[in-house]
This record gives sequence, structure tokens and C-alpha cells, in this order.
Amino acid sequence: MLGYIDVLSEDQSQETIKLVDKLEKVWIRRAPVPMDFFTIGACTYQEGCDSIAKYHKHRRVMNPVLRKHFTWLYDILLEKLSAEFGPCEIVDELGHPGFHVFGHKPGQVSDPKCAKRFEKPLASLHVDIQYREHMCYWNTYDEVDLEDQLSFTLPIELPTHGGGLWLWDWLKLDKEQIGKFNFQGDENKDAYIKEHMQDMDPRESKEFWENGSLPLEYNPIYDTKPMVVPYTVGKLFYHVGHVLHQIIPGYKLQPGDRRITLQGHGIKCDGVWIIYF
Repeated sequence: MLGYIDVLSEDQSQETIKLVDKLEKVWIRRAPVPMDFFTIGACTYQEGCDSIAKYHKHRRVMNPVLRKHFTWLYDILLEKLSAEFGPCEIVDELGHPGFHVFGHKPGQVSDPKCAKRFEKPLASLHVDIQYREHMCYWNTYDEVDLEDQLSFTLPIELPTHGGGLWLWDWLKLDKEQIGKFNFQGDENKDAYIKEHMQDMDPRESKEFWENGSLPLEYNPIYDTKPMVVPYTVGKLFYHVGHVLHQIIPGYKLQPGDRRITLQGHGIKCDGVWIIYF
């Protein structure tokens, strides 16, 4: 299941950018200089998969900071998600939804080398399985649905020429395949996908990049290739289930471009979606 939800107005998105920049001192750099990639908040896939203790230490520090600045945003987020999926809740036992920042810190511009790197596939091809690191918490509930987990991205700021996501929503992987797939190098992942695509991966097509794909429009031709999901500032995109995806690289990035998104996941526990990062 895939979809969009209107969440923030233009003014609310601008206010969020101001608050994200205000928290510059708690941005965590996730890539070596000169690459500018940061996260804000306790992030399961960055910390919990390596050390769940480190994740929870960061969570205890950052959850109060995020609540102080973004309670109003979380209230809107929960209202919109609850209208779509049923009751949703953010709990203190897990990291609150946090931010990805691809790009420079406030008042700066990124190194040209950063822009060039971000114009190539950056994030790994993956299926979201962060929930596996939190089994101790899920086990405190009677009924937990780990099949239809929720993942969402709420764009706050986008590069000049847009941004989005590739989804291989037609590629069905079982649990064993997902575990093996996520921890392969991307070369092996590409080879696996190409077996299903018959060597028709559009990322290798010159025409794909020159046909106005960004800003993106959905086209049924991608039904047998990655679906192209365009992002819009203030409009949340979600997917439910084990869907293979990858961030679309930047397109003709400008020195001042940034890609800031609010990120979160959800697991349905005893009838309530628990939202976390």
C-alpha cells in the first residue's frame, strides 16, 4: 500500500526548516567531509543496528529536545496519520521521528564534490526492517503486526530540481531474502533486481535522466521497473509492507540545494500504530 497525505502548509514547512537549522549543534554527521549528510534524533538504522544501547542513550538525550521544538509538528503528524490508518502514538521508549538532512549546514553551501556525489545513487537499495532491533519493546504488547510495517517521509525542503524515491513495489521478497538482500553490496543487489528486470534498469538509461524525470511525474511504464515517486514539500509519502526502495539521486544540484525530510516508521501494536525513528 502506497500513498500521499497533505500534512504541512508552506508556512509550517518554512517554520520547520528554521527549527531544524536552529538545532544545528545536535545534527549528527553521517558521512565524511566533504559529503554533507546529517541526521537529527535517535535513528535505528544508523545506531540501533550497530548498538541498541547507543540508540537508547541518544534517544534519552534527543527525545526531550525534539518534543520541545516539534510537539506541534508531531501533533499534526499524528492527526493526519490517525485519520488514514487509525490510532497512532509516539512513545518515549523509542526515538521520536527525526530528520534527514542531505546538504549544507545553515549559512553555508556544500562543497562541489558533495553535489557531484549526490548526483549518483547514494543510499543503499533496501527494505525497511528497523523494527527487528526493537523486539524487546514489541514483546511488551499482546498483538504485534510485523508484516505490514509503516514507513513515511515528509519532505520539508527539496533541491531546485526536486527529489523522490524509487520503489520496486512489484518485487516480492520473503523474510530470508530480505535479511540477505539488505546486507549485500549494491552491486549484488543490482544483479538480483536485473534478473527480474531483464537488464532494463532505467538508472543506466541516458534517456531516463534527460526526459524531465525531475520534477517527476508517475508514468505506468515504470510498473515493470522502479516506480518513480516524486516528493512535494509538506506532502507525506508512505508505504506499508516490505517494499524495496532507494532514494533517487539529485539532479543538476545547485550549491545551495538541500534535501530535508522528516522520517518515521510505525508498527501496529494492540490496535495502535507506534511511530518511531
